[in-house]
Amino acid sequence: MARSGAFSFSLLAGSIAASFFPGAQAATTAAGSQESTIVVSATNSESSNSVAPYTNSATKSALPENRTPQTIDTISHSEMAQRHPQSLNEVLRYAAGVSTEMRGATTYMSEYKIRGFNAEHEYLDGLQLPYNVSGNTKANIDPILMEQVQILKGPSSVLYGNASPGGLVNIQSKMPEKTPHNEIGFNTGNRNLKEGWLDSTGQIANSDWAYRLIGKASEGDDQARTTKHESYLIAPSATWQPSDQTRLTIQALYQNQPSLTPSNPLPLAYLRSGYASRRDFAGDHWNGFKQREGMLGYTFEHQFDNGWGVVQKARYFNVDTHQRSIYSTGVGASNTQLSRFGYTTDEDLDSINVDNQVSKTANWGDWQHHLLAGFDYQHLNSHMKYRYGTVYPGIDMQHPDYSQVTSDNLGLYTATKQRLSYYQQGWYLQDQVVFGGLNLVASIRYDNYHSTTTNNLDNDSKSWVSQQRVTKRLGALYQFDNGIAPYVSYSEGFLPVSPQGTLTAQQVKPTTSEQLEGGVKYQIADYATTLTASVFRIRQKNVVTTDNTYTADYQLNYWQTGEITSKGVELSAISRPTDNINLVANYAWTDAENTKDALYQGKRPTQVPEHAANLWADYHFSSGSLSGLMIGAGARYTGKTEITPDNSLPARGGNTQYDMAVSYDMGVISPSLAGLTLKASGQNLTNKLTWTCYDANYCWIGRDRTWQVGASYQF
Repeated sequence: MARSGAFSFSLLAGSIAASFFPGAQAATTAAGSQESTIVVSATNSESSNSVAPYTNSATKSALPENRTPQTIDTISHSEMAQRHPQSLNEVLRYAAGVSTEMRGATTYMSEYKIRGFNAEHEYLDGLQLPYNVSGNTKANIDPILMEQVQILKGPSSVLYGNASPGGLVNIQSKMPEKTPHNEIGFNTGNRNLKEGWLDSTGQIANSDWAYRLIGKASEGDDQARTTKHESYLIAPSATWQPSDQTRLTIQALYQNQPSLTPSNPLPLAYLRSGYASRRDFAGDHWNGFKQREGMLGYTFEHQFDNGWGVVQKARYFNVDTHQRSIYSTGVGASNTQLSRFGYTTDEDLDSINVDNQVSKTANWGDWQHHLLAGFDYQHLNSHMKYRYGTVYPGIDMQHPDYSQVTSDNLGLYTATKQRLSYYQQGWYLQDQVVFGGLNLVASIRYDNYHSTTTNNLDNDSKSWVSQQRVTKRLGALYQFDNGIAPYVSYSEGFLPVSPQGTLTAQQVKPTTSEQLEGGVKYQIADYATTLTASVFRIRQKNVVTTDNTYTADYQLNYWQTGEITSKGVELSAISRPTDNINLVANYAWTDAENTKDALYQGKRPTQVPEHAANLWADYHFSSGSLSGLMIGAGARYTGKTEITPDNSLPARGGNTQYDMAVSYDMGVISPSLAGLTLKASGQNLTNKLTWTCYDANYCWIGRDRTWQVGASYQF
């Protein structure tokens, strides 16, 4: 299990693949995109080398989104900066078919659904971020580090291995640039927010090196009573590019979050009692969640003169978390008297991810083939220690006492102490074919997954899981000269399953999925407008489900007989009709159903709205007395959602929340103030009380009204 051996093996595999498999990526140019990979393009057997403006998450190439036979939603850095998101959950609020903030205002972990399915795994620059699916530890990427976020819809294991049936989120980092740019800023807001940041990039002296340094510090109270948030990060990176054929980028990150908002479930009966408020908390001053993470990685890209190209990405990530939690499990003598459960967790994990890619373009007559071959390797090693309480003081929500719990009076004992270690190897091939307006994509992948769970409370007994799977994808798109591009695609997913609760290593099977999708994309160049309409059907098999009951030894009851089918329609429009106006509008209809399950067959999953719609518009004044002013406003509609797995209670009614953003360029007033921008933003302006429920005992209050004001200076 030596890490050095795994790393060397991936290097060797990349070299072998380079010798035997041709592959390629096609370069293209798109306005407002950023540098991310070196690619090969060839015309009439003549190869040229250039730096592509961006990477397409659907193909690991520079194929533009409007030529990709699969739905991709992209959120730019400028969009994020306007809305001031504090988490990935908030970044995804305006994405079609994405249900965010499954646990309300909780900040310690991003939890959301895409096309009706939990999206458990996230990716940073194409490599999977570490996540212990049987624990509470997940890497956290701050929005200040994001250049853009791509949401690839549908199962996409064929290039990534582990992937949710609904889709995956690939975060693209801010990278070093040779053009000097520096920005410092400060924000304040409600709940005593204090936040400052630095983002600096440029060429190092007169060399082939460029750097980027990002730093941020943030603290304040959080929505739930007694809770606070506090976070500090620094992220240096450097790029060496001696020519347009070679580039090496090294990235590092250290983030310390001494205080994050823990999960705060409340029973539905209390929320409907008439006494509930947005700041209600069923925990205690004793509660807390803290996390530290560190990352070091690199991306090496090279184009040979003969048209071959190679890319290797590698990253080491470490996450360490500690949690103390007491939370409500239901109502007691009255709807305001809540019973509780308490526990602590100590977890750490480290992961290594390597992705090797070999590419080349080949012209066979009028057919252009962009071939890609790859091998990736994932390794995760995690330790978990859970201590459960034996005494659980309840709480009166009309007169809450937040000083009842200490580590001594909770009667803690060690219930779980184990180690989970797994590795996954994936080999993939892809052919991306262009023939006039016809674009074809065909991909295939083989995954080999092995995990070992060591129970330190049972004489270090071990259980092993071995799972393998071949996944495929086929897609076709035809782009007419008028900008209309109909497409159809088929894709498969594979998600390894580890033992958890009552589900043993002998019982687990991999979760698999498949999607059939069709649609049309329409690009209107004169108005910088892209319209997308898609229909889809996804089926997931071997679903892990639970009824949230515990055995006598406090093992959560799980089984794996489920099947979920989700079908729907998504419509989206992204437009910049003039230099002053930006528009984002989308609608999603999602019909999800448990088509096989021991308890919930025929029922609709919770936390999946049948209808959802988003609208955002902003206007930049460029003349007159308001020159330099930007005003943006948005509305987010979430339709009815089921609140119990058995659908025995009426669905929760829909709600609409409103957001707004304003900024002003002070350089318009005086040249001496050039680079200084004042800005303000607000979310849920009407302070609507919302909640989402997993079942009748586990509901989470949504984020209340939040506002920020601040200034930034660019030089």
